[in-house]
Amino acid sequence: MLNRTIPALLAANFGHMAPIFVTSAVVLAAGCTIDNGIKGQTDEPPGFDSGDSYVPPIETGDTSVVDSEDSQTDLPSCLDRNFPAKSIPQLEECFSEGTTVGTFTPEVLWDTETFSTNSSSVSCMMQPIVCSLTDDNGDGQFDDDDTPDVMIITYSPGVLRAMNGDDGTELWSATGGGAIQITGGAACGDIDNDGIAEVIAATSNGVDVFDNEGNEKWSWSGGSGHMDGTSDAPGIADMDHDGNPEVLIGNCILDNTGGKIGCGSNGYGTSSNVGSGAFAVDINQDGELDLVAGNAIYDINGTAIWYNGESDLYPAVGNFDSDDFGEIVVTGDAKIRVQDDDGTVLCNAAIPAASGSYGGPPTVADFDGDGMAEIGVAANSTYTVFESDCSVLWQYTGTTDPSSGNTGSSVFDFEGDGIADVVYADERWVWVFNGADGSVKMQDTTHSNNTWLEYPTIADINNDGSADIAVCNTPGSWGSRNGVTVFSDHDLSWRKGRPIWNQHGYSITNVNDDGSIPRDQDTNWLTYNNFRSGDLTPGVGYSGPDLIAKIEDICVDECSQGNVTVWVTVGNQGYTDVTDPFKIEVIGETDTGEVILKSVDWTVGLVMGHQSDSLSIELTGVPTPLYNIRVAVDGGNSESLSEISECYETNNEDNWGGIVCL
Repeated sequence: MLNRTIPALLAANFGHMAPIFVTSAVVLAAGCTIDNGIKGQTDEPPGFDSGDSYVPPIETGDTSVVDSEDSQTDLPSCLDRNFPAKSIPQLEECFSEGTTVGTFTPEVLWDTETFSTNSSSVSCMMQPIVCSLTDDNGDGQFDDDDTPDVMIITYSPGVLRAMNGDDGTELWSATGGGAIQITGGAACGDIDNDGIAEVIAATSNGVDVFDNEGNEKWSWSGGSGHMDGTSDAPGIADMDHDGNPEVLIGNCILDNTGGKIGCGSNGYGTSSNVGSGAFAVDINQDGELDLVAGNAIYDINGTAIWYNGESDLYPAVGNFDSDDFGEIVVTGDAKIRVQDDDGTVLCNAAIPAASGSYGGPPTVADFDGDGMAEIGVAANSTYTVFESDCSVLWQYTGTTDPSSGNTGSSVFDFEGDGIADVVYADERWVWVFNGADGSVKMQDTTHSNNTWLEYPTIADINNDGSADIAVCNTPGSWGSRNGVTVFSDHDLSWRKGRPIWNQHGYSITNVNDDGSIPRDQDTNWLTYNNFRSGDLTPGVGYSGPDLIAKIEDICVDECSQGNVTVWVTVGNQGYTDVTDPFKIEVIGETDTGEVILKSVDWTVGLVMGHQSDSLSIELTGVPTPLYNIRVAVDGGNSESLSEISECYETNNEDNWGGIVCL
C-alpha cells in the first residue's frame, strides 16, 4: 500500500469543482456498486493521450535544497511532483438514449459470381468468413476501424478467395499446395500476434495457412482419420492461455507454426454425412479450454477428458440448466441429443420429418425471448426449433433441401426489437424466420446451392453501421448462381453487427473485433448463451464508465539502488461514476519477461469526466535492466480480468515505451 495520501477525488459538484481529499484508509460504503449491464466492447475508442511518444525519464540531479536559513538539507533525489486533477473529455460512445427499432427491407448489397484468377473456379459451398485483412484507413493497424473483408473457397479446383467488403472486388486468390477442400471451410484470426489476421483453409487431410495477402505460410497434412476430408471447417483458440493461439481441425490441435500438439481418438464432430467444425470452450469451467466433438471432449494434447460411447454428431454449446457449466447439444442422422458437461445424456429425440443422415449443425439462441436458450436445426426440407428438453417449439416445413439436408443456420436481431431472427439458406432460397413462431420474414431467390455444411454469415461487412448477410452459391437444380451474395437493409436500419465472423464454430467471445484471439476466452454462455449467433441483447439505453491510465513521468535517479518512482494518473472518460475499488498495476519488462513490480488498491472511486491527481508509486527492488514500464488499471486490456463493467475494456493501459534502467 501507499505511504502517502491517495490523490484527490473531484467532488460531484462540477460547478465548484471543489476537491475532496481522502486517505487510503477510506473504503466504499456497503452496497455501493455499479450494475449497468454494459458488456465491455472490444473495439478501440477515440484515443486518450497515453504518452506513446517516448520521453526519457527525468533525472533531477539535484539532491539538496536551500532552506529559510540558507543552509542545505539533503533530500531524496526523486523530488516529489504533482500533476493536478482536471476535467477530461467524455466519450459519446459511453452514453446512449436507446436503440430505435428498425425496419426489415432486405436487398442485395453486392454479389460476385466471376473472378479474374482461376476463372473456372466459381462455385462456393461453404460458410463465408469475415475479418479485416487490409489497412483501409492507413493508420498502420488492421482492425475494426477498417472495412472488413470476405473469404470464401470456390471450386474446382479449391481456391481460397478474399474480397473487399465494400463491393466484393477480388483482393487475391490462393491455391496453396493445390489440396484445398473444394467444399471445405476456412477460419481467420491473428495466430502469430503480429496484429494482422491469417486465413486458414481446410485441405483434404489438414490445413493450409495464408497471410493477409494470400501467401502461404505453412501447411499440415497429418489429419487423415481425424477429420472427414469433405466440408471440414477449421477453428482457432488459445487453449493453453499462453498468448499463442492453436489451430484446430477435426479433433487435432496444432500450434501456430504447424506443429502437431495432439489428436483425439474418438469423434471429431460429424455425422454419417460429411464435415466437421472444430471449436474449443471451457465446458466444465476448470480454467482450461476443451476441444469439443459430438461424443467426446479433449484436452490440448488430444487426450479424451470423457468419451460417452454415443454416436458422433455435429456439436454446439450452451447453458440449458442452473449451473455455470456448459451443455453440449449435437444434431445429425435425423436426431438431436443434449449432453451434460460430463457427457451424460440429458435428453434425445428424433427430428420430425427427417430421415437417414439428415440434420445439420445446431444453432443455440433464445429464439422466443423467454430468457432461456433453444436449439435450431435444419434437416431435409424442414427447420425445427427445439426446447432444451428436446421437445419441439416450432417447425417450418416449406424449405427445399432434399439432397444433402444438413446445412446450418445463424441468428441475429436485425431490427433491435428483442425478437431473434433465424437466417437459413437452402438449395433455392435465403430465408429469415421469426424466432418466436417460425413465421417467414424473408424468402429471397437470389440464391442457389447444392448445400453441404454451410450457413449464412452475419456481420457489418461494409462497415456502414448496419449488419449484412453473406451466403455462398452454386448452380444446381434450382438455379445457376455462383460465388457469394451479400444482403443489406435498404434503409440501413438493421442493428450494427460485428466486423468479424471468423469460423464455422463461432461464438461471440472466441475472437476479438480486430481479429486477435483472446488469451483468456470468456465463457460465451455466461453472457450471451448462444452459438452460431450474434448478440441478441435488446437495444436499450445505457451509460457507463470508461477507465484510463496515464504514466505522467518516471524518476530514475536511484536505478542503481533498485528504486524507481512512477507518477500515474487515472481517469474516467465515461458517463457513470466509478464507485467500486480497482487495482493499479505497474508492470516491468525485464530480461525474463514481464513482471508485476507493484499493485496498488484504488478505493476512492472516480467521477465521470475527470482525471485524478497524480499518484506517486515508489518501486523498490527493481530488476535491471528494465526495458519498459506499463501501467494497467482494472485488469488492463483483458476483458476477462476486469472487475468493473466499462463501455471500453481495451484502453485500460499506458505504455512508457522506452528503457527505464540499464
